[in-house]
Amino acid sequence: MASDALETLNSLIVPLRERLLLLPNVAVAELVGYRLSEAASDGPDWFLGRTLWRDQPVPMVDLDLLMGEAAATPQVQPRTLILNAIGGTPGVHFIALRVWGIPRARKLQRADLTSTAGATEWTLQQVSLSDEPEDLLIPDLQALERVLDQAGLLRRAA
Repeated sequence: MASDALETLNSLIVPLRERLLLLPNVAVAELVGYRLSEAASDGPDWFLGRTLWRDQPVPMVDLDLLMGEAAATPQVQPRTLILNAIGGTPGVHFIALRVWGIPRARKLQRADLTSTAGATEWTLQQVSLSDEPEDLLIPDLQALERVLDQAGLLRRAA
């Protein structure tokens, strides 16, 4: 039974503008409607500002822009994907991504995944699934948290 748990992963396939992310369910806290409570007034173009979620400001990132993949805006309503922060930065519990659609739940078997490309600056791996027409990106969530921290965007200035 324990080996079965190591062989399967409950995951989400998350739509960006033109790419798909593959995230484990445990990385995601919630999917909510897109709303910025505080738009970015300066900083990198991929930093959109902050959204207020459960009474706390959460930094919002456009992962497409961060990865240098700016493209036309899709004809769907954006949403906010709240992620659990995993980098261990004190006081930082969540990071938000602007996504373009509703994620699809997927239970994966280890054998379902085929690596199609290795790590990049913002991804751990690119994989394919036999029944998915597009490759999926596994994002490097620690790198995302790190770049927000280095840019001074994890916390609001006091």
